[in-house]
Amino acid sequence: MIEALLAALQGAGSDHSVAAIVLAGAGGSFSAGADLAEMRELAVDPAAREARSALTVALLDAPARVPRPVIAAVQGAAMGAGASLALACDAVVMAGDARLAWPEARHAMLPRLVAPVLLRHLGPKTAFDLLATGRDVSAGEALTLGLATRIAPADTLEDEACALAAAAALLPPEAMLELKRMVHA
Repeated sequence: MIEALLAALQGAGSDHSVAAIVLAGAGGSFSAGADLAEMRELAVDPAAREARSALTVALLDAPARVPRPVIAAVQGAAMGAGASLALACDAVVMAGDARLAWPEARHAMLPRLVAPVLLRHLGPKTAFDLLATGRDVSAGEALTLGLATRIAPADTLEDEACALAAAAALLPPEAMLELKRMVHA
């Protein structure tokens, strides 16, 4: 799934007919996060763990490298790497009942791969709180912390995310990529 999502982002980024990208989950949640059974299997296979880690890092870096606006439309839960993927996007529109969380510590896992994305958005004390406790962050708190761009009613979430994407798509791809470099520097 990570490979397919990465390929889709890269493909849309190089497709001249694509002006912007809205990333949303299918069903009731943005992302449930990593498969815990897979994580336990990877814990005993260093080569597989390293390959999976590299793939996850590439996915979390991808939205900043795509020369189009990438907007996350977060409904339901966005957990762990899924929450960091949402934050890696250029903007995050959350449904009012959506939540973010980095629950790795609750599963005795160090959040090595997801922490850098969160730390780009928060100071160390707040990031520590979220990473060490794994507590849920409501849409309202996410907006207050600067993790969300705006909150939308669940029934208009994708419409609002598409409207933001359309408004952000005015720059040509080269200028958009330069804007992203400035924002992410």
